[in-house]
Amino acid sequence: MTVIMKNRCVLGISVVMAMAITACGGTSRNDMVKEDKTDVTSEAVSDTSGSESTASFDDLETEENTVADAENLPDSLEDGETAMLSYNMTDEEIEGSIPDVKVDFEVLREKNSDICAYIVIPGTSIDNPVLKKDDSNEYYLEHGEDNESNSAGCIFIDMGNETDFTDPVTCLYANAGEGEPFCELINYLDKSFMEKNEFIYVYSDDYVTQYRVFAAYSTDETERPLVKYNFYDYAEYTKYLDDIFETRDMTAVINKDLQDEALSSWNIITLMGINEDGSRQVLQAVFNGRTSIY
Repeated sequence: MTVIMKNRCVLGISVVMAMAITACGGTSRNDMVKEDKTDVTSEAVSDTSGSESTASFDDLETEENTVADAENLPDSLEDGETAMLSYNMTDEEIEGSIPDVKVDFEVLREKNSDICAYIVIPGTSIDNPVLKKDDSNEYYLEHGEDNESNSAGCIFIDMGNETDFTDPVTCLYANAGEGEPFCELINYLDKSFMEKNEFIYVYSDDYVTQYRVFAAYSTDETERPLVKYNFYDYAEYTKYLDDIFETRDMTAVINKDLQDEALSSWNIITLMGINEDGSRQVLQAVFNGRTSIY
């Protein structure tokens, strides 16, 4: 079956303010996703009339096939401000075949209305709902998808992210101990394993989106990416990716062939497995296509 990615407007032109953020210290699992609600990606700057800039994506006129690069950013930005650029991706085929997974969100949400997506990673046992608590980044480290107390937890996205995965960087968390949801992320530190299992699929109500893995590494960094960086500032997004692709960590597995794609797409996902000692196992993948399958 040949599937084509729908044209999409990922980001709307709007102005947002970069906020000064206090680092989240600590090494416990809960500290790894400490609840700081002042995410730099969620702030809006008031215009001269006193109203906030909240333009709808649907109301914007976009230039066909404009890519997100520094040359396309507005020239009139003042210090402390950043821009959200509206652009379209060209039609693109999803590579290979979609996993034969039927996701009934209506049934899933009867058990838990926090379920917002479903993730499948072929070659692993990751075949799970994705949840979001709007006011907590800790709840689903200690509760299962059924809302019951569970030390293994379940997979959830950062409370600062949109549930449609249109943010420049969407962060997914889960515990990574033995038998826990993200216990297999460590397998991607084997280059041959990554090459054989390079695709991630995220199912939503209307689409399945394919991502291609470009980085796997371990880190002791404890601050949430959405607090540390304003990814709607393309310069910050670029610096963040450059640091990943230029890492000197000999244990990291990086597919440098995908650097340009990761930069131009302005849309990646970051999976973070939380270890018992507070360290994390990170797996990152770039948008590679999307199609309606329902």
